[in-house]
Amino acid sequence: MPFDLTIVTPQGSAYQGPVDSVVLPGSEGDFGVLPAHERFLTPLRIGAVEIRADGGTLWAAIADGFAEVNGEAVTVLVESCELAHEIDVAQAQHSRERAEQGLAALNRDEDSERYAQYEAAIELARVRVEVSGKASR
Repeated sequence: MPFDLTIVTPQGSAYQGPVDSVVLPGSEGDFGVLPAHERFLTPLRIGAVEIRADGGTLWAAIADGFAEVNGEAVTVLVESCELAHEIDVAQAQHSRERAEQGLAALNRDEDSERYAQYEAAIELARVRVEVSGKASR
């Protein structure tokens, strides 16, 4: 019996529909959700989302955020979400290169907040490229 999955970003709904299961990148590791799962709220990290529905698998790249699981539905609130077929690989690679250049120019001890932002941008770009390769699977 499918359950509802909703992925929301500040720009609006990125995904909504019935799914058979979903695997999310939790802050402490990846976790899967099946129908009638126990209720919980958890932080998410940058990573890949595996969505199984209608006998197929759809992939997405997400930034950090939160997931609420309640047995009948999963709601994911994240800074960004791109489905695999929507990812522009060249743009993702360019974003990674820019972030790597910015990171190289910083002193970690003097500007730790910007350093963390560049590291997150590099990780998100890496995940976007990885997930884009799964678009045809």
